[in-house]
Amino acid sequence: MKKKPSDLSLLESALSTIEQVLARADSDMQGAPYFGPTSNVPLDALQGSGLAGVDGRYRVSAAQSAINICLGSAAALIDVSQALMNRSVDRSPQTLEREWQTIITHTKIASRSAYRAALIMAAQKHVLAAQGEVQSEEGYYSRLAH
Repeated sequence: MKKKPSDLSLLESALSTIEQVLARADSDMQGAPYFGPTSNVPLDALQGSGLAGVDGRYRVSAAQSAINICLGSAAALIDVSQALMNRSVDRSPQTLEREWQTIITHTKIASRSAYRAALIMAAQKHVLAAQGEVQSEEGYYSRLAH
């Protein structure tokens, strides 16, 4: 793909839009952080460890957590795309190699984040609860009987 100023402008616009959505989501979210079984720490460490508030992406519901993680991942991948499109050859081979390795690392991190969001969603047993919906046990079990 050839680099075009209009393409870079579109990527910048997309990144700006994602950042706005993330900022709005952060200000709209309330409640205690969500720590599901896919946090990158042992489950024992989550209980009473004071990890609440360490990472604002983990919110009240699994869905909110997945939204923030996916948007962050999308923003990172747009940033990688911009870096790939902005590459110039007027730098030393060592600099180009170092930048290339950095781009690879950022891409891996973004893909792992997206996978983590998928794990958070897949770990949910009750879809309504995962989305932050309040449901009574009676209502849940009565739907199972029908």
